[in-house]
Amino acid sequence: MAEESSVNLEGENSQVSPTFVPDIEINTNQCLCSVLLNEFNYLSWSRAVTLALGGRGKLGFINEGVKALKPSTQAHEAWLCKDQLVMSFLLNNMEKHVAEIFSYAESSQDLWKSVKDMYGN
Repeated sequence: MAEESSVNLEGENSQVSPTFVPDIEINTNQCLCSVLLNEFNYLSWSRAVTLALGGRGKLGFINEGVKALKPSTQAHEAWLCKDQLVMSFLLNNMEKHVAEIFSYAESSQDLWKSVKDMYGN
């Protein structure tokens, strides 16, 4: 098997760690979990989504573990691509009328915070 490597968000080559999860599941219509967010099920939805994103190595995009990069850098494009993938997953795990409310969020982190502010209380 050929040696694998990846590019981290800073653009430096690095060895793939045993916990590296490749972006092979780029089907944005894929549901992360069986729970779609509506106005009444935020707690069960957020738990299911955090488990699903964590299993895909993308939890940092919503819990501030992965910071946004400066737009003028080449690494920003890689970050933006992954962030928009996470946003697609989040929006596709909401009922349509709920997703419409949050569809103009600037980042997956902003989307996550907005949903929590609206339904998490």
